Amino acid sequence: MKKILLLTDFSKNSINAMNYGLQLFQNEYCDFFVLNVQSSLSYATDDLMASRPRESLYEVLIAENKQRLTSIVEGLKLNANERLHRFKSIVDYDLFIDAIKQTIKKENIDFVVMGTNGASNLREAIMGSNALKVLRFINCNTLVIPEGYQYKKPKRFLLALDVDDYADHKTVFDITELIQKLDANINVVRIVSTNENVQSKIQLDKDLLLELIHENKFTYRTVSNIPLSHILVDEELAQDAHIITLVGQFKGLFNRLFSDASKTNISKNMILPLMIFHH
Repeated sequence: MKKILLLTDFSKNSINAMNYGLQLFQNEYCDFFVLNVQSSLSYATDDLMASRPRESLYEVLIAENKQRLTSIVEGLKLNANERLHRFKSIVDYDLFIDAIKQTIKKENIDFVVMGTNGASNLREAIMGSNALKVLRFINCNTLVIPEGYQYKKPKRFLLALDVDDYADHKTVFDITELIQKLDANINVVRIVSTNENVQSKIQLDKDLLLELIHENKFTYRTVSNIPLSHILVDEELAQDAHIITLVGQFKGLFNRLFSDASKTNISKNMILPLMIFHH
């Protein structure tokens, strides 16, 4: 049973991302926790004035969001597998990252699913900022869906390994398990530096892949001296993949992927869903 956290700010983009997650895990037993966070810093004087004497501030601030979230969950159920999928809606009045961390811990979440987009208006700017916060501060496997990206059953994954990444057994097992359930293939791209002896690293990668997946189900190649972030926005590097997959230690991965120079470009130009596995 997978436990998946779906994040929503009620935008079309977040709803699209949630529906993508439902379809990706269409044939797996899943508990979906649909979370909307009402920031504890965002209430206004009008909210206080509108409250009745016996209502708490908390109740006033989340009442409308509870109604909206209930409506969204009912819509999600139309695209869900009734036999395999269950839903729980959560409205939390808290700081955004704190609310996510608490839910992950309480519900033993396996995956976080959310959308990201270019900042063309204030709401989208906030959502884009929140997506980066999740990738920076949340140590949980995460699936990020670009703005407007419509679900198509993934037939090919791209696993990008940076110069210092190592593919541990559990993480690669989790990736190949999903690939096999989808009857998909995987292209592995290992980034190398020109001044290193890469043969032993390549052999370790291939040995692990062959242990977990048939040799006809993956390809392997190396590329030299490019930033990891380029793979997210370069159609030629992505080849014909439907999902880009990254692995790595939590904090180190974010620092390499979202440097100040690259994070704006990534948030506006990410071309494929991004699935990040932490180890």
